[in-house]
Formats: sequence, structure tokens, C-alpha cells
Amino acid sequence: MRKMVSPVYANDSLIYRNITSPGDSAALQHDLDALQKWESDWLMSFNETKCQVLQVTNKRKPTPASYSIHGHTLETVNSAKYLGVHLDSRLSFNTHVDTITKKANSTKAFLSRNISHCSQKVKEAAYTTFIRPTVEYAASAWDTHTQRNTKKLEQVQRNSARFVTGIYDRRSSVTSMLRNLNWTSLQDRRLCSRLLMMYKIRFDLVDITWNQYLIHHCSSTRGHSSRFLQPHTNSSVFANSFFPRTIRDWNKLPVDPANYQSLDSFKTMLRDSLLK
Repeated sequence: MRKMVSPVYANDSLIYRNITSPGDSAALQHDLDALQKWESDWLMSFNETKCQVLQVTNKRKPTPASYSIHGHTLETVNSAKYLGVHLDSRLSFNTHVDTITKKANSTKAFLSRNISHCSQKVKEAAYTTFIRPTVEYAASAWDTHTQRNTKKLEQVQRNSARFVTGIYDRRSSVTSMLRNLNWTSLQDRRLCSRLLMMYKIRFDLVDITWNQYLIHHCSSTRGHSSRFLQPHTNSSVFANSFFPRTIRDWNKLPVDPANYQSLDSFKTMLRDSLLK
């Protein structure tokens, strides 16, 4: 990257740069110095004790560097929370999944202690209101592909099925409970979340310029006409990130998303075709 990128959201600001040499590290420190001038001009102040450095890399020996604000050397961490999502140095999202599943399980335990006597309808409403949103927040961005994280997330829903139905007999089938409750797997729900985000991007419903990331597939011999070229990937992290992964799923859709004139109609199609 030739210049710094610094998205700012309320109290959260993030600055990042591709680091391949000591010169890049020096450029990033220069960017930090420019931010300090900006805060001075606008009579604001960054809290240097709350600022951290996160290196996202697969390298065994990344380019060594230290960065400072107000003369304070910033702490280098293996994971950091940004806009509610825990980012880690390898973008595995293990820390994020561990955190949200722990929170969801704690919430379920609290509900079990307080509303276990309520009807199934009330307990199911509690699950969809307080537990499931915890493990689905911003899922289109971090949707995990590893078996380890997928299993951990699904276990939250399986435990919640026992709570909602009130059936704790270990000989009973949780799969049958999920079927009777008509609950779709969290994995399939995350798939739909990514496809809905792709629809929003492609049809300008969010402020992301789609043609910077998506290239139309010219071939019309197979599949629908709104397919995109699959980008070349040289790492599993990139291959399973939002655009490469969702392009694969988008191209496999049985119908052309362009046939749906609204997000709601596209969502209905996904529910009918993918969430049966």
C-alpha cells in the first residue's frame, strides 16, 4: 500500500499498512506521527495505553519493528478486538469463536437458572433474542471454515435445544430436537449471511464499490449469468476469506440473483433453497 488506510468508527480507529521491509515500518510510524498532528489540530487525544499493534502474517519471522505514540511504545499483541470482532495474527478467528461461545454459554446458563419453568415458546424466544445473536454478530466477515470452530459454534445451538425443549436425557437425540424445533444449522445461517452481503455489495445496497473486488464471468456455458471470476489464492486464509469463499457459493446458486429485485425476495429464495 502506498499510503496509510485509517477507518474511523466512533471511538475506534485502525491504521494498517503492508509491511515487507524496515522502510515500510518507518512509513507506518510516519503515519502515526501524522495522526498525532491531526489530533493536535482538532484538539483531540489518543490514549496511547489503549493503542495496540497487531501483526497479521503467516511468516515465522515477520519484519521486526516497534511503534510509538506520544513517546509511548505500543504493545504488540496476538489478538485485538475491533468493532466487536476479535482479530488474531493469523486470522483464524479462534479467539473470537472462543470468546463468543463462552459468552453465549454463560447467557444460556443464566437463562436456565431463571426461566427454566417457562413455556417452550418463551425459552425459544429467549434463545433467538439473547443467545443466537451473540454467535452471529458480523458473521459474514469472520465466518469460520475450520472444523474446530464450526463444531464449537454448533454445540451452542445443540445445548440450547436441550434448554428450550427441557429434554436433558443423554439418550435422547439432539438432532431430532433441532429438527422438531425447525432450527437451521448455524453454519448454513452464516452461509446465507455471506450471500446476502454479496447481494448488497453487487447491487449497491452498501457503501462498497463492488467492481474493485468482483469481475464478471464471461462464459455462459454453465451456471447463471451473474457469476464472478474466482480469484487466484495462494493461502488457505485468503481462500477462505469473504470474497473468494463467497464467490464460490454465489456461483453455485441455482438461480440468477439478478432476477430478484429486492433483498427480501433474494432472502426468501435463499431460505427456500438452502435452509430447507
